[in-house]
Amino acid sequence: MTLTKKSIAKSVRLTQEVFDYIDSAPGNGFNEKFENIILEAKRGESDRKKELARLDKQIERQQRKESLLFEKYNYLESSFRDFVHIHHQIENLRQDIDKAAEKDKQFKGD
Repeated sequence: MTLTKKSIAKSVRLTQEVFDYIDSAPGNGFNEKFENIILEAKRGESDRKKELARLDKQIERQQRKESLLFEKYNYLESSFRDFVHIHHQIENLRQDIDKAAEKDKQFKGD
């Protein structure tokens, strides 16, 4: 770290939790530790924004994929329901044909 003249003097009030966090940072003394934390956050900001943008795109792709799968599921569910309905109609028709054939047999047998 290069030595830069620090002409801005500020006083801050902190909770113990924030003070402990700053105090655990690398550096000599409170001011340097605080500045190191801020500079590290500043340097990493671009990377974090890029990572968030990447994750947002990934989430968007996943949501589109899930939406497509949901549409396919709904189509298949509807098709299956139609199939079951047609199957029942065919079974009823088969039973009606069997009954008609039985009556025809009885009629011809009389």
